[in-house]
Amino acid sequence: MDPNRGTGRRHRHAHRPPALVNRATLAILRSPRWHRLLDAQLCELRYRANDGRDISLPVLYAATDDRYVVLVGDASDKRWWRHFRRPGPVEVRRGGRCRTGLGRILTPPDSAFGAAADVYVRRHAVRVGPNDQLLAVDLSPPATD
Repeated sequence: MDPNRGTGRRHRHAHRPPALVNRATLAILRSPRWHRLLDAQLCELRYRANDGRDISLPVLYAATDDRYVVLVGDASDKRWWRHFRRPGPVEVRRGGRCRTGLGRILTPPDSAFGAAADVYVRRHAVRVGPNDQLLAVDLSPPATD
């Protein structure tokens, strides 16, 4: 029996899109003209890996005030999120603007996990599964000129 039946929440199977799809998605998110097509659902997450490589990923997000929440579906099949097991600097591009922040993985024992999961579930109508992780990105205040 499907545990989501009747809840209005769907289970999704996370999959890694082909690299070409990610590159095209990032190009749209970076475009001054076309980013609006994707801004409501996707943002670009950028960070420097431990080996010095710059990593850029398009991710589905939910936002509240100065926090972005990213669900890492089927986390055991992915590696990128492990960089944030210890809080680390990250840049988020959305709405044609880049903001810096601090990313960290939230797990069920964290006091902030429940609220972050609720934000994501309300936004995307999916459930957070036992093999999923949540990345919380707390944004720095915008620079003032």
